[in-house]
Amino acid sequence: MWDIVRLPLFEIIVVGALCGLSGVFGVLRRRVFFAESITHSTFPGAVLGVVIAGMFTTDQKMLSIWLFIAAFAICIPMTVLMRALTRIPELSGQAAAGIVLTLGFGLGYFFDRWFAPLPLHVDGFLTGSLLHVNTTDLTVASVVLAGVLLVTAGRGRHMIFRCFDADGCQASGIRGDLIDAIILTIILVSVVVIIPAIGTILSIALVAAPAAGLKRLVNTPTGLLIAAPIAGVTIGVAGLFFAVLANLSVGGTIAVLAGIFHLICRNISWAQQWFMRRSMKHGLT
Repeated sequence: MWDIVRLPLFEIIVVGALCGLSGVFGVLRRRVFFAESITHSTFPGAVLGVVIAGMFTTDQKMLSIWLFIAAFAICIPMTVLMRALTRIPELSGQAAAGIVLTLGFGLGYFFDRWFAPLPLHVDGFLTGSLLHVNTTDLTVASVVLAGVLLVTAGRGRHMIFRCFDADGCQASGIRGDLIDAIILTIILVSVVVIIPAIGTILSIALVAAPAAGLKRLVNTPTGLLIAAPIAGVTIGVAGLFFAVLANLSVGGTIAVLAGIFHLICRNISWAQQWFMRRSMKHGLT
């Protein structure tokens, strides 16, 4: 049993922490719709990466490396397209995200059918295959997590400032476009490296749910930067073991637990507000 879950366990610990940390900036900077669309945009890139690598090798580690490279590469034009769409006055941010999401998902299925059969099954791109991750997947995710931690340590204050007061950040002399680029890059690399573990469809749950739920309960940005990765790891590990014991889809189980976590946080927040209003009412009377 331990030999089966050892590598997936290390992978989900790293991925859970990475999702929780990047999700904080995505939620605070209101980039969840962007993250949602980009997660689907990685699908065609992952397919093309495997196709390109499959022409030269069948080694799973090389397939993983090319998957990451191509998935990230295709996110760049998709990001440019999304930013261009959001500049259209008649088009809302949600509509722009929907267009990019649909385009990315459609391209993914088109490439999957055009280049069939692929060396890897398409389900591995969509919902992930945590139990089949390899050391390359873990290494890449660990390097990205270390990089995000270093960036957060060096630029975290500016990034939080930008999230809460974009105009004030710009007025203080901080380059807002640079900070936005850093936040978008963190989101991009995060959703790319978690493909082998959770896939392109379900990854948004683990990215958004910890930060979105805890935002209502944690009073400080520093506290949120600490609590969200811990929540991401907890959700991921619990999902892994529950799925293994119940013989369920690991990615699907993690996504469901992420939704339950968010719902619990909302109910706790609602209960706190209700008791506070009741206490104030009785205090006045």
